[in-house]
Amino acid sequence: MNNFIIGFRVTTSTLNGKGHIARCTELAKAFKYKVIFYTDPNYKSVIKINTISESSKFSADNAIKDLKNKHIKALFFDNYNIKKNIIEEVSQTGICAVIDDYKIQWKYPLIFSPNLGSKLNHYKNNKNAFVGPKYALISKKFHDHALLNSKFEKTKIVSHVLIQMGAIDSKNNIKRILNLLRNKNIKHITVVLNKHAPNWQEIKNILKLFNSSSLIEVKTVNNMIKLYRQHNLIIGAAGLSLIERVSLGIYHLAFSLNQNQDINIKEFSKRKLGINGGRIDQLKDVQLELLLKNFIKETKSQYINDSSYGKILDGKGSMRIVKIIKEKILNREAIL
Repeated sequence: MNNFIIGFRVTTSTLNGKGHIARCTELAKAFKYKVIFYTDPNYKSVIKINTISESSKFSADNAIKDLKNKHIKALFFDNYNIKKNIIEEVSQTGICAVIDDYKIQWKYPLIFSPNLGSKLNHYKNNKNAFVGPKYALISKKFHDHALLNSKFEKTKIVSHVLIQMGAIDSKNNIKRILNLLRNKNIKHITVVLNKHAPNWQEIKNILKLFNSSSLIEVKTVNNMIKLYRQHNLIIGAAGLSLIERVSLGIYHLAFSLNQNQDINIKEFSKRKLGINGGRIDQLKDVQLELLLKNFIKETKSQYINDSSYGKILDGKGSMRIVKIIKEKILNREAIL
């Protein structure tokens, strides 16, 4: 099986940030095979894996040709613009898997929905759906760190605030939050953002209005964990980063940026893992300000008391998916 190649068709755009790339990269590392990413070549530098990788333009014809001629045995789609006819065509040629956030009702592909609130009954038309946080595509480093550092320090005074609203922040939510946090007696505020984000300079200018601030592009898991521990109030989006924060046991305020994040934040709220800010684009400034004000007033520990999530989010989601795909490949090879 070492000669096999695993393919990934990944969403990469200024609207979607790097969450898709991050989780597919984590999965690619777990395979320990050669992989090929069908994505924008500009994103090749952020695909950080030890195995040999390639970046190629994607089309259904190319993918099917590669399935036949390049020993590609499985092709993953983590793409919101995916078309059903392409999935059906690829499924007839090789192993086809979709990493899904939208509860797609398709019969053919393997479906992995690694969100907090994913349930099997969301995929009644598919007998090959694998769902829930046990398949979360996050680094095992988050879980290992949580075990070594079982609790974040309790806080009575909010002095260091971290804002993490997606790598790109295409809707400029960070600007709204920063403007509402001014004059809140915050000692230091840190914003995590990609340097290529369209609002990088604008956010940099706004941060100058605070007593002490940082604008950071985080490139490694270790650096992100360190940042979390340096702050006693965290505000973030409800995508992949929410799952990472939950795995560390951080009690925080989270906002859904799009429909695909609603499934995460509803379960997050149901289990009382933090404060559910709802869909941020549906909040008026007065509502958003009240949420921020109330959260700052809280004197709770940042530690989540639900220890079960430390067991479920164990950093082994990638290995579970690899095992399933290997079995599917071997079964297909045996039939052929």
